[in-house]
Amino acid sequence: PFMTLSVDSNGERGLLGVAFHPNFAVNQFVYAYYTTTSGGTHNRVSQFTANGDVVMAASEVVLADLPALSATNHNGGAIHFGTDGKLYVAVGENANPANSQNLATPLGKILRFNDDGSIPSDNPFYATQTGLARAIWAYGLRNPFTFAVQPVTGRIHINDVGGGLWEEINLGLAGANYGWPGSEGPDNV
Repeated sequence: PFMTLSVDSNGERGLLGVAFHPNFAVNQFVYAYYTTTSGGTHNRVSQFTANGDVVMAASEVVLADLPALSATNHNGGAIHFGTDGKLYVAVGENANPANSQNLATPLGKILRFNDDGSIPSDNPFYATQTGLARAIWAYGLRNPFTFAVQPVTGRIHINDVGGGLWEEINLGLAGANYGWPGSEGPDNV
């Protein structure tokens, strides 16, 4: 195998996302979003370095350890590089709807990082939050299990699991609030 990770695979946990650095051919960086039990069960974003056709296990650099998980669902998981060279990470609200509107937690959000794991100072909540919450790029999401970046325009579309009435595909915008749990579907919130 190209990469092997030890993960907690209960429910919707496990290896949730993989992204290759835009300059992978030169730097060999691979990024993973996965559920670890190291230090308590939580999701982690790490950078690894490949050597030929195998990722070196000892090359892991932990970029972000997300808060402890209390549920086995709503982990989100997609990670992609935007056309701005930043790493975007989709994080579910861990089956706690209040997390989505709470700007003090990264749960229920799209996070944005530099490729080395540092947090860009132009993130929308960088100046008003502290710690990992500075990485919040958009919020009000339930379980953004995947998203896509249009390679020419950089436009981001976020796929969010609804609560029972609607599945959403939202246009990703910096600082946007997608309304969960107060709204679901096409209500123009």
